[in-house]
Amino acid sequence: MPASPIPFGGRAIGAGHAVVVIAEIGINHEGDPAACARLIEEAAGSGADAIKLQTMDADENYVRGTESHALFSRAALGREQTAAMFALARRLGMEAFTTAGDSATIEWVARLKPAAHKISSGLMTNHRAIRTAAATGLPLLVSTGMALPAEIDEAVAAARRGGCQALGLFQCTSLYPAPPETLDLAAIGWLEARYAAPAGFSDHSLGIEAAPLAVAAGARMLEKHFTLDPARPGFDHALSLSPAVFAAMVAAVRRAEVMMGKSTKQPGSIERAKSALYHRIVVARCDVRLGDILDTENVGLKRPLPGTRGLHPVRYEEVIGRHAARAFARDEAIGPNDVTPPLNP
Repeated sequence: MPASPIPFGGRAIGAGHAVVVIAEIGINHEGDPAACARLIEEAAGSGADAIKLQTMDADENYVRGTESHALFSRAALGREQTAAMFALARRLGMEAFTTAGDSATIEWVARLKPAAHKISSGLMTNHRAIRTAAATGLPLLVSTGMALPAEIDEAVAAARRGGCQALGLFQCTSLYPAPPETLDLAAIGWLEARYAAPAGFSDHSLGIEAAPLAVAAGARMLEKHFTLDPARPGFDHALSLSPAVFAAMVAAVRRAEVMMGKSTKQPGSIERAKSALYHRIVVARCDVRLGDILDTENVGLKRPLPGTRGLHPVRYEEVIGRHAARAFARDEAIGPNDVTPPLNP
């Protein structure tokens, strides 16, 4: 059984709903609100359903002297700027949310009413942050890069003990970029089944090939890094998609959804109408005279001429051993009243 869908702003994530495609802007805005606004506008034009930022207090999350401390120190958006970016995304018809790593930041971000809190792979062992995010009552979307099953168990338990009522999980490989052989898309279904939570794919691979494959593997949501210029140095630009390529990925995802169709076997009316053309019926294999005994030599199963109706092939054995109630030409259909004694219709 698929997991129950969870709310995500004005959308839902889960079975029966369109795959939610998230443009991971992160800090590719480099701390410039105007650049962030343009990224959001381009994401909307590229078909994204949501944008995600990274809102990290460098001093609370990274030791001084680390590359991350230096990077996030110069690429931060303030509270009012973040609020403005969320509002812009919503005006453009998208959901907005972010990754925040410390309790104080999680709490002020929650007041902006994001569609969810994102718990990154680097935060999933930080149960304090998970509990704080869960206590806000917002959905939690948790990435599982680098995590062993026991660590995921513990993170999920922390979220649920903290009051989380809407949990989603991302299959993720924390390599930048992630080679194809490390993606483990089959783990998407494993996550959903094990934790009874909608699962998706946070894609760090190059290109767009993995996204539609993730849909086929059962992804309910997809996250992909987004930039205006993949050739720009630093930050996450090199493994991000440009607007045009992101749009191509979204188109591929939507085609994959159409191809996946329903989770039950139920041919459509157009396909079902073909059964009269392609399914076999009971026919005479050769000329048969009135009164002849019908046997495997003179009765067969063949695809008929268009419009011809005859006995269903499962009734073949009922015909064998009876007498022909009339003469048949070769390939002529045999019906229930064409044998003696007659068959039930």
